[in-house]
Amino acid sequence: MAEPPFDLPQAHRWFAVELNNQAWDLLEKPDRTPAEIERMIHAAHAACFHWLQVGDLLNHLRAQCLLATVYARTGLGEAAVRHAEKCLALSAEAGDTQTAFDRATAHGCAAAAYRANGQSAKAIAAQQQAAAAAEALTDPGDRAVFETLYPGG
Repeated sequence: MAEPPFDLPQAHRWFAVELNNQAWDLLEKPDRTPAEIERMIHAAHAACFHWLQVGDLLNHLRAQCLLATVYARTGLGEAAVRHAEKCLALSAEAGDTQTAFDRATAHGCAAAAYRANGQSAKAIAAQQQAAAAAEALTDPGDRAVFETLYPGG
C-alpha cells in the first residue's frame, strides 16, 4: 500500500471528530428520516473506527457510548446492549481517569440500551447507577446535556 500524501493520524483525528459530531447532531434531531437514521448509525461506527486508530481509552469509551445511544434511540436493543456493555467495561478500566460526565453517560447509555432491549430490571439498575454518578456533575451544562440524553438519570 502506498504512503498517503497527507498526515494519516491527523486525518483520522479530523474524521473521528467530524463523524462523531455528525452522529450526535442527528441523534439530537427530533424527527429523523430513515435515511438520516442510516447515516447516523454509519457516522457513529465510522467515528469509532477513526478513534480506534488515534484515540485513547476515553475516546473509545465515548465512541461506544455514542453507538449504544444511537442504537437505543433507533430501537435496536441487542446492538445497543452490546455497545453499552463495552462502554461499561471501558469505564471500569478507565477508573479515575474518566470524567464524572463519562461515568454518568456510560451508565445512562446502558440504561437506555437495556430499556430498548426489554431488560427492565437491568435498565432500572443502570439508571440508578447513572443517577448516582450524575450527582458528581458540577457543571450545569454537563448536567443539562446528561438529563437531555438520559432522562430519569
